Amino acid sequence: MSEINESKLIDSGAIPPTDFHDSIERLNEIAGYELEIPEDFEDRLNRATEELVVPEEALREIAAAIRVGHVVLQGPPGTGKSSLIRALAKAFNASTYAVTAHEDWTTYDIIGRLELRLTEDKKEEIVPINGSLTESVIRCGNNVVQHFDDPNHEQAEWLLIDELNRAHLDKAFGELFSVLGTDSLVPINLPHQVEGNRELVIPRRFRIIATLNSYDKQFVQSLSQAIRRRFTFITLDIPRRKQNDEKWVFDLSHPTAAIREFSFVINRAAQRIARRECSLGQNDINTVSESIVIDVTKNHIKRITILFDIVESVRFASEGDFIPHLPIGTAQLIDTIELFLTRIRQDEIQELGAVDKVLDWAASVKLAPLFESDVLNPEQLIQFAKTLQPPFDQRFSRQLLVISASGMHFVP
Repeated sequence: MSEINESKLIDSGAIPPTDFHDSIERLNEIAGYELEIPEDFEDRLNRATEELVVPEEALREIAAAIRVGHVVLQGPPGTGKSSLIRALAKAFNASTYAVTAHEDWTTYDIIGRLELRLTEDKKEEIVPINGSLTESVIRCGNNVVQHFDDPNHEQAEWLLIDELNRAHLDKAFGELFSVLGTDSLVPINLPHQVEGNRELVIPRRFRIIATLNSYDKQFVQSLSQAIRRRFTFITLDIPRRKQNDEKWVFDLSHPTAAIREFSFVINRAAQRIARRECSLGQNDINTVSESIVIDVTKNHIKRITILFDIVESVRFASEGDFIPHLPIGTAQLIDTIELFLTRIRQDEIQELGAVDKVLDWAASVKLAPLFESDVLNPEQLIQFAKTLQPPFDQRFSRQLLVISASGMHFVP
């Protein structure tokens, strides 16, 4: 079909456009198509999440919730919520439009606004600027049409909102309640757009997938019941504690989630370092990554297990213990081990005492700042710092003592 004939067919309404930015009201032509489940969905899901430490049960729950509608993943920082959303979108053959929520959000940020801009010839003009939801919905429509022509193309685009509860959602999403809470294709009015391009219908393939930090709730906005009713809330937590008789070993397929996480942290840190060291293409990334893992398992595994024992004691501290409770995420552990390995490789450190000092330093600058929270009792933090075993009884311990004396006010 020639380009001219296709253009005529689009203009006549016989086929939908491939870009809805200037034809927003025509989204209703494709809005009724439900989300497709790829025939190889299970394989796609396994491939997309193979490098994530996510319990199988949680994975199945989230996948089912996405089929039904909008989803919020809640849990401590660093548990891989955003990475999991992108992986799941890939499994569903969808792309994501990512934004981070902000306390100053209004409908102008979500729906759209008018802005004064300068043209190329320095003249002023008022132009419509789509908000994040409007833009992602339009892109979703574009993907739907392009997927018709090419099944390998993404079938939809979803809005990924990080830190959802940092925004005043009733203020930002207020007028969307009726749209998000019904199966009917109810149009949204876009006052910032030109006449004839203002009625936005959200395609059934569109999803809002958001993350919520469940630990720092004292710093964020609460979500109203009206908002909560329009999402499925699923918790993505830190891995369960290993049994006391289990030992830390490097085994990416180990049946115990905590040991898989331990292995994943080392492996991911090695991959990051290898990618940087091979950025000029002089070496093979996989080969370098494997060599780093071999070095770790041969020379550093014992000192890293001491760190994981400390982290596990903090993660699962009980009320009344002298140990502060803090749900340290996987991401923070990767950052710590990556910094440790980068430093000893950079400075070619081999002497055991010096290596211990580097790991202690890495923990003091990566993990210790996480304890700066007004939900932790300073006295408890002091007791904990004084019981740390080598090599973490030096800089890491000292940094915790500094934090306990820094003026944080414990809120019981």
